[in-house]
Amino acid sequence: MLEQIMDRRNIEKALLQVERNKGAGGVDGMQTDELRNYLSTHYQELRQSVLDGTYKPSPVRKVEIPKPQGGVRMLGIPTVKDRLLQQGISQWLQQFYEPDFSQSSYGFRPNRNAHQAVMHAQRFLEEGRTFIIELDLEKFFDTVNHDRLMSLIMRKVTDKGTLCLIRQYLRSGIMEGGMVSQRIEGTPQGSPLSPLLSNIILDELDMELEKRGHSFVRYADDCSIYVKSEKSANQVLANITKYIETVLKLKVNQQKSKVSRPTQSTLLGFSFYRSKDKWEIRIAPKTIQRIKEKCKAITQRNNGNNTRQKLQKIAPIIRGWTNYFSIAKAKSVLQSLDECVRTRLRIGLWKEWKNGRTRVANLLKLGASKQKAYQWGNSSRGYCRVAHSPILCQTLNNAYFGKIGYAGFYNTYQRQTAMQPTLF
Repeated sequence: MLEQIMDRRNIEKALLQVERNKGAGGVDGMQTDELRNYLSTHYQELRQSVLDGTYKPSPVRKVEIPKPQGGVRMLGIPTVKDRLLQQGISQWLQQFYEPDFSQSSYGFRPNRNAHQAVMHAQRFLEEGRTFIIELDLEKFFDTVNHDRLMSLIMRKVTDKGTLCLIRQYLRSGIMEGGMVSQRIEGTPQGSPLSPLLSNIILDELDMELEKRGHSFVRYADDCSIYVKSEKSANQVLANITKYIETVLKLKVNQQKSKVSRPTQSTLLGFSFYRSKDKWEIRIAPKTIQRIKEKCKAITQRNNGNNTRQKLQKIAPIIRGWTNYFSIAKAKSVLQSLDECVRTRLRIGLWKEWKNGRTRVANLLKLGASKQKAYQWGNSSRGYCRVAHSPILCQTLNNAYFGKIGYAGFYNTYQRQTAMQPTLF
């Protein structure tokens, strides 16, 4: 199997994926854009060292990123060489595992995505399964038992060289502050192999849920189970928690795991609401709050960026965010976000204009009457109050911001939903 993994065609496919993903370099300093040149002269050497078992993975570089709910998430950044090899292993093994994975599992799988998971959940609500068990696995990627994981892999993989290389990746050290510490459990997020390994482990949970006849949706370690009564929901939560902790040897976060109703639930950043005749998908309130905070940080009047620079920074965020949430009914939410951003852009422009003379001149240029231009241009009122004034709302209006490059949440959302493909 190692020879097939290290076959040039498989490695070329892995190389393309690593280059597409980009990302920072690991502990050896090699960057993604240097990998192709490295392989052109060292591929045979690398291949032989893997095949004869002398290749030693480098430690991963530890990076901590803040979680939206508080706390930090640990990422392990492998070297680009190790990313290449892990990608090669993952894409080769995928073909053996993919056919047996549950139809209710959507995370890190070909031709499956978060939109499909949310729409699957929506169908369960339509069936009357409106009590939701939201399972939260505590530090899942950090607490995976290596021996248990290897025993699961050995059910399909018998090649000793491949098993040895996977175990080496599981045990490769973590470098922090120049010191390397050994890892005895967990599969740090950030490695191309971790998604497949997480699905292999949690496939046992999927099979157990199916055996018990439950309706569920799982995306990586985010799992929601849908039942028809509160009593059943509480029983399922208790029973599945016991199974996860005693059989799978994983820990359930008791504070975050709960029984909720559709309007209070959160699944991959989405939630639900009831219209006249059906359950509709919406954007979860916490998700809206996070994008507001991100927009506020970009549009701060004292962050050193002018309006054009702010628009350049916010444009890709709007495109990515609205594309992800394009299946939600969100007209009023997006219009409110646009209103918030435009207000903050007005504040920024007012500060850029600096003094009364410049403000008066710019207001006149934008079509304000002389009286209003002189009145507001020389006003001593605060930035926020001026930004909400009729004169700035009329002169620095939607059309003005459209001309200088602000596409906006709602307009971008409209374009993306018009092109939205049918998922089922």
